[in-house]
This record gives sequence, C-alpha cells and structure tokens, in this order.
Amino acid sequence: MGLGRLAGVIGVLVGLAQAASAVTCPPRLRVGFLDVDSPPMLLGQGPDFADPPGWQVVAMRETARRLGCALEAMRLPGLRLDLLLQQGQLEFSLFYGATPERLRWMAVPLDAAGQPDVAWAPLFGHLSLYARADSPAAGGKAWDGTRLAPGVRVGAVAQTTQEQVALSRGWPLETPLSIDNALQMQRAGRFDLLLTARETVRPDMLNGPGRLVELAPPVERRPFFVVASLQLQAAHPAFVAAFWREACLSVRRLAPQARPVECGVAPAALAKP
Repeated sequence: MGLGRLAGVIGVLVGLAQAASAVTCPPRLRVGFLDVDSPPMLLGQGPDFADPPGWQVVAMRETARRLGCALEAMRLPGLRLDLLLQQGQLEFSLFYGATPERLRWMAVPLDAAGQPDVAWAPLFGHLSLYARADSPAAGGKAWDGTRLAPGVRVGAVAQTTQEQVALSRGWPLETPLSIDNALQMQRAGRFDLLLTARETVRPDMLNGPGRLVELAPPVERRPFFVVASLQLQAAHPAFVAAFWREACLSVRRLAPQARPVECGVAPAALAKP
C-alpha cells in the first residue's frame, strides 16, 4: 500500500473512532453466536460461553465497549439465530455470507454501488471441499482445484454462500438444512463432498470414525459479515454503521489472520462477494 493511500486509510479510521464515540446505543444490543465449538474463534459447545470464549466473542465485547453499549451475548442453533434476526429479536449475528436470499432479511454494509462492502467484512473465509476419510472421494481425484471429477456430488447447507458458489459452478448439489443434517446425508451417501467454510469446521468433524478430510486447494475465499436486523438498521442506521466498522477493527486487532488487510480496504481478489 502506498504512503498516500495508507495516510488516507489512517485518516478515515481516526474519523470513525471520533464518530463512534458520538453514536447513541439502541435500547438493547443482543448479539447472537452459534452454539457449536469452532476454535479458535468460538470455544465451547451449547448455550454457555467458555472461558476464554474465543476471539469472536472478545471482538464483539470490545466493539460494544468502544461504543459505550451494554452487550447481551447469546449462543443458539443457526436456524434459531436466523429466525430471531428476522423477527428483530436479535440486533446482530455473526458470521454470515451475503447471499441474495439472506439480504432480504438481514443488513450488511454496502459500497457505493449498493453491493456488500468487503472493505468492512471482518472475516475472509476459505470455502473448501471435505470428503469422508474412508470414502473414494478422499483419494485426491475428486477435485483437481478447478473442476470436480465426473459423477461427484456436492452438499452445501441451504441458503448459504456455499450453496450460491456450488450453483454458480453448476455442480450436482444436495442442500441440507444444517451442518449436522449435511453430515448425516454425507454418511448416508447422498453426496460425496461437503462444501463449507474451513473456519466453521468443528474438531469432532475431523476426528474419529468417518472423519472429514479437506481437499486441496480451497475452492474460493469469501467475505463474511456481522449482520444486523433490518429493524435495527431502519431505526438506528448510524449506530449500525459504527458497529460494523468497530467490529471489523476489533477482529483485525485480535485475529489478523481472519482479516488480513486493513479495514476500509477492499482486496482486489475479493472486490465482489
């Protein structure tokens, strides 16, 4: 990054820090997290938070503190998080890919063209294909880094970025409703390869009988967002914008491997999610 561009980014960040201190908190700041173990970003299983909870939770606590707001954190199954967000009973949830279907019921930062703004995406996830270690698909011939072998079927959880990517590539596709449903379907032979974000793969999925193995290379790298309810966006747009920016900055400080470039900068390779 050139010195002029770096100075511009620093100026923007200073301005954002000053603006953040001036926003008004909403009546409640409920932030939803998945209830599954995804180390190192989210630790522990079930409704309770581990100690330490993982950098994802620490980043959101830091974001709320910097904005001067009281955070109500909760852990729930993914479908429950989606429902509460749609109903306006959660203010934010994380992390989500910005699919066209999801953008009908959630808000993400937008760029000047009205597209999801990767300059403020806190996480760039690796979308990878996973085979069962005991299956022929794990032998290295199912995926060559560009195309699937003939006859190979893919599974991707419905209404996710993974589904969108698989459809755009014209892959034979099964669409389970959840990751656990996907594992059951893969075990039953409904599809050969699971397309999912490496960052969300649980340790139990990589160990024991029927464990999954990641096929190299990853399919794509995609941006994931802290998403807001449409109700909060309509009622408190300045706060939502400040929260998104502070959330990106917090993740960048705590987990630079998740956000490998400065916030406010859109990597050329990820300009369009």
